[in-house]
Amino acid sequence: MTASLLSFGRLHGCVFVVWMAVLLSGLGVVYVSHHCRLLYGELAQLQQEKNRLEIARGQNLLEASALASLHRVEKLALGKLDMQVPALDEIIRVKP
Repeated sequence: MTASLLSFGRLHGCVFVVWMAVLLSGLGVVYVSHHCRLLYGELAQLQQEKNRLEIARGQNLLEASALASLHRVEKLALGKLDMQVPALDEIIRVKP
């Protein structure tokens, strides 16, 4: 009788350990799945921000190119600053 009770107790203990392992692994799967969903949402937001910044950078490059165009600079120099291209006899060359 004691041998059967001892083997029954061992079997009961093994079943309990296996049941706990299954339960803990299930909780682990739930936690990891939730964490992955959170990280994926953050990734999507960061990708949207990256796209927005790339568009803004492209617009800034176009604007800088337009502002630095030689035609615009010359027009501003002639109009607002009353500058003019010097005549050849007004040019002084300085040697180092």
